[in-house]
Parts: sequence; structure tokens; C-alpha cells
Amino acid sequence: MTDHGLVNDAIRQKMKQLPVIGPVLRRVHRVARSRFPMLFDRGASWSRGESRTHLCLGVEYVYSAEVEGDIAEFGTMSGETAVTIAVAMRECDRLLLRRPKRLYLFDSFEGLPAIASMADRESIHVKSGVWTAGGCKMLAKDELIGRLCRKISPERLVVYDGWYKDTVLTLPSGTRFAMLHVDCDLYQSTMDALEPLFSKGHLAEGALILFDDWYCNRASPSYGEQRAWSELVGRFSIAFSDVGSYGWGGRKFIVHAYQARR
Repeated sequence: MTDHGLVNDAIRQKMKQLPVIGPVLRRVHRVARSRFPMLFDRGASWSRGESRTHLCLGVEYVYSAEVEGDIAEFGTMSGETAVTIAVAMRECDRLLLRRPKRLYLFDSFEGLPAIASMADRESIHVKSGVWTAGGCKMLAKDELIGRLCRKISPERLVVYDGWYKDTVLTLPSGTRFAMLHVDCDLYQSTMDALEPLFSKGHLAEGALILFDDWYCNRASPSYGEQRAWSELVGRFSIAFSDVGSYGWGGRKFIVHAYQARR
């Protein structure tokens, strides 16, 4: 057995030990293997499996802890994480018997925006060419919706097509989010996504935020999602718990309180 096979077996055994989320994770694991087999091939990054696990645990947390609101993802790219979240939502609906939540998806479907902010222009990944305008473009909107509608009902999907600086501002005033998966890469994109959410009070008490690219740019706090979060914490007096890292690049936080501006 390859080292990668041993990792997958370890994940399966760990899932069996979990009382409620175990069945959810086993189901997501089967779906992920069938839909994204390349992730389970020899040489694939098993940290992606850990990231999927934490997304599932995040969904279970907001259902079990009765955190108000829906779930949102900023940056859909291949659709892999959106599918993971959707399947976890479906299984939590079935096993936990909570009020169903909706899944909001935000993406330009044009790749990354123009690199305008100096904080981004000076970042390591931009300078090296890893992040470029138009980069990270994968699934089209219709392809993404088609894949997700095989996992949860279409009426539970809300897709905002466009740049965050334009779309997030159009959210109805009563919109509340229990969980955010932030895969924005750039500092400016992260600010465009999150600043209006805090400003208008769209984040619920106990909301979970998972930052996918926290440790990019050599884990420097001067760039990307780390810089954006630091500024947001100061601007909105956010009280939060740091609930740890996941995968090689992710970190997650629970929001307890903040000062919205509305």
C-alpha cells in the first residue's frame, strides 16, 4: 500500500469513531472519491482530504450549535469544496433534523481580478506569477450549478455572479451567514467580500470563517487573507476565537461579536 493509501485508510478509520459527523464524512468521502478521483491518486495532496474534513465539521458545527443563517463560499474555482459543503449540508439535514440552510456561492467566473492594491502587488505570489489577473478560472457558472444540483435541491442554491465589490453590496438586509469559506487569495478580494458583511451585520453570533489561503505568501501577515483579517478585526472590534489550522494553508475562526455600521 502506498503512503497515500495509508493516509486514506487512516481518515476512514477516524471517521468511523465520530458519533454523528462520521456518517456525514463517510458519505462525503465516497462522493469525493467518485467525483474527484485525481485527489486520491498516488502523489495527490492528502491535505485536501483534511480540508474537506474541516469543511464538513464546520457544517456540522453550525447545524449542531444552532448558529443562525446560511453558508457561503467566496471563490468556487473547481467546485470541489462547494460539492463537499453541499453534501455535508444534505447529510446534516438528514441526521440532525435541523432547519435546512441555503448555500450561497460568490464568484466572478472570470478568474482573479486585476491586481490593483499595493498590498497585493507586493505579495510574494503575485510577484512570482502564481496569482495573476484572470488566473484561477475553472468552472463556468452553469457547470458549477449543474454539479451542485445533483447534491442538493436547486432552490437551496444562491449564486452571485460578479466581482465581490459589486455583488456582496446587493445582499438583502436580512441576510445572515453562519459559515463562510473564504478562498479569495488576494488581500483586496478578501476585503471586498468580508468588509460589507461585517459593516452591514450579515455575520451571525458564533459564525465560523474558514480561510483557505491563510498561509500563502510564506505565511506573512503582511499579505492576503492574514492582512485583511487583521484590518477587519481592528475596524469592527471583532471578538473571536482562533480555532486552529487545517490542511497546509487554512485557518479558521469563530466570531462572537463585532460592531456593525449598517
